[in-house]
Amino acid sequence: MSRSRSALLSGVLALAAGAAWGQSPSAAPAADAAAQAAGQKLYARHCLSCHQADGYGVPNMQPAIKGGAWVKGDPKALALFVMTGGFDSAGRKEGAASHNVMPAFRQLSDDELAGILSYIREKFGEGAPAVTPGLVAEARATLPAP
Repeated sequence: MSRSRSALLSGVLALAAGAAWGQSPSAAPAADAAAQAAGQKLYARHCLSCHQADGYGVPNMQPAIKGGAWVKGDPKALALFVMTGGFDSAGRKEGAASHNVMPAFRQLSDDELAGILSYIREKFGEGAPAVTPGLVAEARATLPAP
């Protein structure tokens, strides 16, 4: 079998295997193990104290992120949410179940934010695709200057 035909067959088989397992061939790949470890370390430094290791937050203080629509949804919206501190979370606290305000994390680099977001999407967002630094940069570009 020729090399190009073998490569084509391998690609078709990989797509078929993904479809058999319910994976979309166009889905972004999951973060690799090193990226996941880096994201977990950044999560521990910046997010763990509020959202906890299990993603369930602290009752009446910090909201759960496990399974949350923000975590599983549009990664650009999630990046903006985190960079702005929850879109003025102080203004949304009236009647909320959690009462503390999320700080803005705009000071983190695109790589750092992509690592954290990829980690939480994989761990708490039902395996949602990884977030790239480029996507975080695109989201950042839409924010007004600090």
